[in-house]
Amino acid sequence: MEESGEDLKFEEALTQLEEIVAELEEGELSLEEAVEKFQRGMALKQLCERRLSEAEAKIEEYVPDEESEQEAESLFE
Repeated sequence: MEESGEDLKFEEALTQLEEIVAELEEGELSLEEAVEKFQRGMALKQLCERRLSEAEAKIEEYVPDEESEQEAESLFE
């Protein structure tokens, strides 16, 4: 059963996206079904990208970049 996009965790969205890609690659769908699957796949792709960006932003809060680390080191010299 498909959940609404925003309720999905990254892993769930990625699994659904992989399933859609496999169905589209089989080439067994009608044109209308293929278009619907493609649209759902694009929405899932965007959700995955958004979830990855959010995770990256959280990680960057805790991992200083090289420039800010050098600035911090220069304060103690």
